[in-house]
Amino acid sequence: MQDDPLKAARDSVSLVSEVIKAAGESTQVKEAASNLGQTAVTLTQAINNALLPLAAINFACNKARTYFSGKFQQDIAEKTAAIPPEHIIEPKASIAGPTLQGLAFTHEEPNLKEMYLSLLATSMDGRAASVAHPAFVEIIKQLDSEDARLVRNVLQSEDAVPIVQIRRINANSTFSILVPHIFDLKNTAGIRVENPMTSAMIDNWIRLGLVEIRYDVWLDEPFSYSWVELRPEYIRFAGSSLVDKEEVTYQRGGLMRTELGKRFAAAVGLLS
Repeated sequence: MQDDPLKAARDSVSLVSEVIKAAGESTQVKEAASNLGQTAVTLTQAINNALLPLAAINFACNKARTYFSGKFQQDIAEKTAAIPPEHIIEPKASIAGPTLQGLAFTHEEPNLKEMYLSLLATSMDGRAASVAHPAFVEIIKQLDSEDARLVRNVLQSEDAVPIVQIRRINANSTFSILVPHIFDLKNTAGIRVENPMTSAMIDNWIRLGLVEIRYDVWLDEPFSYSWVELRPEYIRFAGSSLVDKEEVTYQRGGLMRTELGKRFAAAVGLLS
């Protein structure tokens, strides 16, 4: 018979609280953060204040329970190591609760886990806590791991990132959009790769208010768009069958972070 959700939440809070308290006596963790004692007390209080949001989760889930009773203590110690003890504060329950929820489900996805941990650490830093916002937890929840990986470079850039829209110019001089958004995506080996979800991901970032795109303005630096005709998407469409007077071309544009995107980036540790 399954335990009552509220009881499961209390048990989970007790577990995580004891883990964090015990972390203060861990030699390994002390090396990672000398101020962990203050962090432990503060985070324990925050976890207890986050009881009701946690009631919605079954923390008996083995993987989440294993994470919170093991690696979590080291992760949060490393994230808060640079915060002076006198600036450690209790995070808002509106941030701590949903963030712990998010970690329970994404601790095996490094890109998302890093964002959650950094947001929690920011909310515990009295010098920067005002940058954190409960809405940022919801933004992370609406990203997948690949979203989180690709949006990093855009949010870290102060300048617009070159982006294009591939179009087919029709015989009557109108145009059809073949690919809404493309930037120069490469794999770890530096090879240009095609991700069919790129346009949808960018639309998601726009929907979340993190970025904006302008196709009526573009970068004028030499070679800003020299990569376009080397992209597999462009090569495929340019080599396809076209009727008389049709042609494949592209519209230059710029992808840039919004003010909300900049604040989000600061809160989740993407800006120095």
